[in-house]
Amino acid sequence: MLIGKAELNIFDVVNAKIIEFVSKSENENLQRGTGSYSVPFRGSLFNTINTVKLLTELQHQRVDVMWLGSNPNVPESLQTILDPSAPSHFAGFLEQQSNGNFSEAYADKDGDLQPCWNPINKPNYKWQFYSEILNKKFGEHTTLMANIVPWGSQNFNLFTSELRKLDAELLARALTFSCELNNLIVEYFKPKVILLPKSFITTAPKNWYLHSSKLTHIQHYVIKGKVAFKFSVGLADVGETKIKVVTAPHPSYIPRIGQAYREIAQQALFDVL
Repeated sequence: MLIGKAELNIFDVVNAKIIEFVSKSENENLQRGTGSYSVPFRGSLFNTINTVKLLTELQHQRVDVMWLGSNPNVPESLQTILDPSAPSHFAGFLEQQSNGNFSEAYADKDGDLQPCWNPINKPNYKWQFYSEILNKKFGEHTTLMANIVPWGSQNFNLFTSELRKLDAELLARALTFSCELNNLIVEYFKPKVILLPKSFITTAPKNWYLHSSKLTHIQHYVIKGKVAFKFSVGLADVGETKIKVVTAPHPSYIPRIGQAYREIAQQALFDVL
């Protein structure tokens, strides 16, 4: 059954589910590597990171697009999961999830909480490739950024390969749980468009709404560059809602396209949105 906005605080629900999952004895390795970075959401939405303000805004505004990352770029998370003697990061997660902000935040020099990483409104050059497209198409402050998997690593392939060596069943549980959690988020927000990283597609369990086997009307695009920019577009059925799903390379890939082809690739993606 799909979730209605009036029924819950999605941010509290998501954080509570993470706590419940990593508190199970069979997942204690994951708990060590669950830190402040493990709250799924990133940056701001509707120009705020305050949960109460955001929930009020969501009563009369919608999220047009969700930009999903595979997992946090925090190598220390995976290292702590793999090393039973490593100090746990879990207290940091508990502190983060109770600080009144829906996304990971830090205190600035004045003591005010600011987004730790704001890829929509304060992106670096690589991430600007997508944020420029989304802001131009849907307007600023209407894109929600979230990670699918709560646990960090230098890159997602390293996370899956190293965790598989440690405990293949633990990896399977982690991925299944992450997709179930992501399903809840997608059900709640029902955006017009979801932007996905290619890196997660090959390892995603089939319980995920956005699994390639569940998408319909898939079209593939190849845009000329120093190295070609390849992306695909399909439709996902979430209850009675159809969501356009764009699968594209990670922002770190973008410099390979070449500066001369950057705007051409951006325009091609803009056109299909």
